[in-house]
Amino acid sequence: MKKIFIFLIFIFLICFLYTKVEINIPKLEKPPIIDGVVSDDEWYKAVRWDEFYQTSPGDNTEPSERTEVYLAYDENNIYCMAKCYFEDMNRLRDFHCSRDQIYTTDRVFFFFDTFHSNDQAYYIGCNANGEQADGIIIDDIDPSIDLFYYSAGGINAEGFIIELALPLESIKYKSGKDVAWGVFVIRHITDGPEKVSGFRVPRGGGNFYDNYGILRFAELPTNMNLKLIPSLIGNYNQFDDKILYTKDTDSELQPELNIFFEPNSNLTFTATINPDFNIIEADGLEIDVNSRYPRYYQEKRPFFIEQSNPFSTDLIIFNTRNIVDPLWGTKLSGLVGKMSVYGLLAVDEDTYGDRFCYADTLNSDATFAFLSFNKKLRNGNSFLRTAATMRRFDDYENFLVSLDANNRFNDEIDADFQLVATSNEIVEDDEVETKLGYGYSVDMDYYNGTWFLNFESNGITEDYTADLGYIYDKNSIFTKTRIEYQIHGKTDKDFLRYMEIASTQHIKTTFDLKDIRSHYWELMCGAIFNNNFDFWTGIEMTMENYLGKDYYMHYPWLSLNYEPFKQLKTSFLIVDGKNLFFGDTQGETADYYKYETTFNVRPVNFFDLEFKHKYHETAGKYIARTYEAKAKLQFHKNFWIRAILQVTNNDIFAWDEKNKRIDFYPLFTYKPSANTAVYLGATRNEFKSKPLSQRELLEDTQDTTYFLKMSYTFDIL
Repeated sequence: MKKIFIFLIFIFLICFLYTKVEINIPKLEKPPIIDGVVSDDEWYKAVRWDEFYQTSPGDNTEPSERTEVYLAYDENNIYCMAKCYFEDMNRLRDFHCSRDQIYTTDRVFFFFDTFHSNDQAYYIGCNANGEQADGIIIDDIDPSIDLFYYSAGGINAEGFIIELALPLESIKYKSGKDVAWGVFVIRHITDGPEKVSGFRVPRGGGNFYDNYGILRFAELPTNMNLKLIPSLIGNYNQFDDKILYTKDTDSELQPELNIFFEPNSNLTFTATINPDFNIIEADGLEIDVNSRYPRYYQEKRPFFIEQSNPFSTDLIIFNTRNIVDPLWGTKLSGLVGKMSVYGLLAVDEDTYGDRFCYADTLNSDATFAFLSFNKKLRNGNSFLRTAATMRRFDDYENFLVSLDANNRFNDEIDADFQLVATSNEIVEDDEVETKLGYGYSVDMDYYNGTWFLNFESNGITEDYTADLGYIYDKNSIFTKTRIEYQIHGKTDKDFLRYMEIASTQHIKTTFDLKDIRSHYWELMCGAIFNNNFDFWTGIEMTMENYLGKDYYMHYPWLSLNYEPFKQLKTSFLIVDGKNLFFGDTQGETADYYKYETTFNVRPVNFFDLEFKHKYHETAGKYIARTYEAKAKLQFHKNFWIRAILQVTNNDIFAWDEKNKRIDFYPLFTYKPSANTAVYLGATRNEFKSKPLSQRELLEDTQDTTYFLKMSYTFDIL
């Protein structure tokens, strides 16, 4: 009897420990005013939550500062409020920031698993100035989607307050009576740094959504939304070739239309007609001198990246940067039953005919298509997904099919798998030939809070071709392993916040495993300290087979990051060693030096200045330099002025060539309301090239474009 009693107590304790916290959210008759100021009776009917845990650096320890959260809803909105206290107000970081760039400030995020699916959630948040950051979290945080919601912040003697109102029409959600959502809250204290969570988060893996609480609604309405966003874009372009003494000018005024339709809370249909992408952010400067493989650039255009179920795989089969200038595009994303779906169709205008013997001339339009279905398994801890892509160009077709899956075996072991096949039509000897290619990927992780082990392997055949994807190298198998040992701080008072010792090794062979193309080994260690200082150091040793010969390189490196006070943040990277120069007929190793630095200066909270400099040198072969300066002036969250200046200066001794490029991107943004947006900006590119041994220029061009874009959102339904 005693044993049975002890067993029952044990079962009770287990159930108690794993029972999720339930919060009954009240429905308000009078909504709060979202202004960053809290009156005495404004939030008194909302549910209050003040039990928070320090999850970084501490392991569910007591936070250094108090936090209170309030939640409520009505027929139209979800209302969130947070009171963030400080014993020392000097800890507060309240700089003005762009949307989704508030990570340098103190901030609070609310996560909502709106289908209680245990596998994905929206998040919304803001800082003390009410500046927003939002997105969706699946396996990782994805800030690409921009939800519409109201936000405001205010600073007082005790700390700061944020208030949020999330319209139900901005999200997809489970509706009806007695509805359950998952909910989670995180406060970031930048001076530390420190992360404070509304629920316990065990260190060492597991499904992140298992940490969520349960938010219960008495009833939620079902919404249908239709929005039309017409825009008017004016462009003026001037191109000047100072060598050929030619000057061309061009101007145009074009309309653009974006359509958002949600037939219910599950599905979203988006269409764009005659889109203009002048307003994308400039790509970060990368030194591409002596680069053997093509670089991968992230998508930055809102139409392509905004969706509720982002798609990503280890073998990149969906890279929308390959769609350069679409005439129109459509997207469908959401849930069909218990299956999530994502589809895209776009027509790219006047694409280049690469692979078809006329790569230097513009030819016919290209059609791109993508479709994916995803089925969640085991309460969101695993999934099975299939996808297909198509590109049709000048009657030549490229198809790809992919099957990938994820399985979380337990709280510590997680694995991803992918199989792909391609069919590609090419022209050889004036005849059309179809070639088939194949690929695979495996990625397995083990993490218990102290040890992290990773194994990755992927490979593709010589004939693998993905026109909508990104291909690093063909006819190859790449295998990588990584071992990390981690030491975590116990509380925010500890001098050592985090320390890591790691070893990474990988090998690349031909697909038949007969020849080794390269192998690599890195040993590194580093630490983060509580005075806003961290250092990392290590050595990379690699072999690269180039034109049939093996070349050996090594790169000792040191990285430092320091924030002496909240107005200044600096980082440095220094690398020394031996590098391989990829010549036309053979390779050659030489002494190598790399220096990169970043300074971020905030003299006042509405002005931000960032400067980056990179210097790479392979002795006797080349010196490559880049300079990048970003300035941001923002007095209010509704308008700002931003300017980006980029300079590239290369001396390539091996080719007797010297070139210089200057790019300038000024932009003024004004958003007086949720429905209106005005963008005024320009791009200016200057390029000069000449032999090192002569003074005469071989190229000297200037290309300047001015643009004005105005848009307005009509809420039809």
